[in-house]
Amino acid sequence: MRGRRALDEKLFRILKKVYYKKRDVKEKTGGQIRMETGDTFDLKTNTTHYSTENLTPGESLYLQESGYPVNDIVYDTHDENIRKLKEILHHPNLSLHNLLSAYIAGFRSFPRGRQPILSYLFARAVPVHAFCNSRKGEVCEICAVRREFWLERGEEIFRKYWGYSWNELPSAFFLDLEEFSKLQPTTPTQEDLQIFFSLIDMIRNAPEKETPGQLEQRIKKSKLVPNCEKYRLRGQLMALAELGVMQNPFIKPLFDEFTDCNTRYEIDREVPGSSRSDIVLPLSGWRGKYGICEERFCELFGAFRDF
Repeated sequence: MRGRRALDEKLFRILKKVYYKKRDVKEKTGGQIRMETGDTFDLKTNTTHYSTENLTPGESLYLQESGYPVNDIVYDTHDENIRKLKEILHHPNLSLHNLLSAYIAGFRSFPRGRQPILSYLFARAVPVHAFCNSRKGEVCEICAVRREFWLERGEEIFRKYWGYSWNELPSAFFLDLEEFSKLQPTTPTQEDLQIFFSLIDMIRNAPEKETPGQLEQRIKKSKLVPNCEKYRLRGQLMALAELGVMQNPFIKPLFDEFTDCNTRYEIDREVPGSSRSDIVLPLSGWRGKYGICEERFCELFGAFRDF
């Protein structure tokens, strides 16, 4: 792939044409669903093979020469994935400082930096364990990683460069950390830092009864965060919740403790309004009265004030 820091703008635009087409269903043939776009969805692997027929000859050549892994289907198993997550934690580029630097840069200059801190926290906290499902299902009751699964590597990586991040769907966390570990460490710009510390002040001074959804709306209305889109902003707030900067009284953040899936589901029922919201724990348990945990904030981000 061109560059070790990020996708260049031209490659990003080409990949957006590949991965984000209108996907009207055309026909179903055996184990596949074909789209009007030429993309094909494989029902067995639950992955899409993306057509590049909509690219110009020049774009096709640029994509080919970049080496970007379009239509690279990766197979993995639960047990192997957990092993690899623990192993990659030793990579020197995955220090907590580098991950927090990338997270701050994710507010403007480096959207790719948003997801890795969440993937890292999961990898660090999840216990080493074998696949477990008492009902003989396909999803582990401890960590939510599937018994076996397939991922389209290129789409997973592209979504991260576009700034999407979340604390669920852990099957893709290793791919995130693997690709990110190969990039040069990122230093947040002064504008990144200004946005981040201003956001913290907004959370610190939140109205007592403010919900996470209301906070999102207030941030969006302030126009503080560039290109502020609901789910990409939510991932940034979720990271603060999983770090323990945005507190909640229901569940420990990943920074402090791992909570198995069954326990999380039970606790989630206790959170007021959780059944009507698409915001999950630990962010869903935050309210304005909790503001931020000043001690944890200084512990993790205090050094960045001197940048």
